[in-house]
Amino acid sequence: MLQELIVVNAPCLERLRHHAPYKDKMHISIISAPKLKILGRLTDNISRLELGATVYKGLHTIRMATVMRTVKVLAIRLDNLGVHVIINLMKCFPCLEKLYIKTYIATKNMRLHNSQDHIECLDLHLKTIRIRYYSGEGSHLAFAKFFVLDASVLESIVLDVVPDKMRSDWWIENQRRQLQLEERASIGAQVDFTSDDCFDYLNDIQEFADSCE
Repeated sequence: MLQELIVVNAPCLERLRHHAPYKDKMHISIISAPKLKILGRLTDNISRLELGATVYKGLHTIRMATVMRTVKVLAIRLDNLGVHVIINLMKCFPCLEKLYIKTYIATKNMRLHNSQDHIECLDLHLKTIRIRYYSGEGSHLAFAKFFVLDASVLESIVLDVVPDKMRSDWWIENQRRQLQLEERASIGAQVDFTSDDCFDYLNDIQEFADSCE
């Protein structure tokens, strides 16, 4: 089982896709990959993630020193969804355009982000977000609402809902009200709810891989 991946000098590398099981505590280090566009799936179970001089433990920032402006597509798995984690990743990937998230646990409380902080990704680049296993409550709702209200050029949010949650049109309309769509930062942003009884990991990976075609 692979425990460590080190990219020392990869001048032509454009995609780095991590397929290992979620519980694998892998160490990933990317020293030089100047053309890297697609990265994932990063998880909060990674023992150490080094991107140049920037260091993460799991997906929590230990040291922020390097930004990777070439990365446009990022896929992550994060059990406890939190805006602060994603914001810190966006600071490392300021030109991110597409964000794919797989999550499970919806907690009651989520640390809020100071919307007065300038985040280049939110203001200028982020266009697409997809959240798998969205529950429509707690931290999941707060997370989606944050991007509705703060992502200035957002075009699409797709919320793949836990199947037993999306029972009626009333549920969807109630979600739309709670997301405050009438106050969205990007007037053209579309929010779509989907439901699938079988979220296939390999299909998800393929969709992620094809996202820049």
